[in-house]
Amino acid sequence: MILISDASENDLDEIYRIEVNSFEKPYPYSLLRAYLVLADGLYLTAKYDGKIIGYVIGIIQNGYRGHIVSIAVDKAYRKRGIGSILLKSIEEKFKIKNAKYSYLEVDLRNREAISLYWKNGYISTYLRKNYYGRGKHALIMVKNLYNINID
Repeated sequence: MILISDASENDLDEIYRIEVNSFEKPYPYSLLRAYLVLADGLYLTAKYDGKIIGYVIGIIQNGYRGHIVSIAVDKAYRKRGIGSILLKSIEEKFKIKNAKYSYLEVDLRNREAISLYWKNGYISTYLRKNYYGRGKHALIMVKNLYNINID
């Protein structure tokens, strides 16, 4: 059974391991640690048999935008629905904090992640060129959390 819970200081080593193994340019340990405070309860882990197998970090911007800062699942546990569970969990937290929509940036080359977000109701809104470095573009994807106009 997968357990979703708030991240703590004790979880950081495992979160960092997943971050480093998941991203070409991982966030530094110090930033992942800072988000324990900055994310204000929007930093979640997925655990299986007591082991952290995934995490998601979100923040609320301008009082109504839920921004998924980072989400990753241990490679050994991918394609098992963990990413979807983490997305749904952070979206529920966003709603509690009155966010109207959720959005994220994803590397245009990361087809697996883009597919996950599409399956979970995110739509592509625009391309942010060179977001990850020269020639490495980010796709901005958004999900309306309440089916209302978000202009």
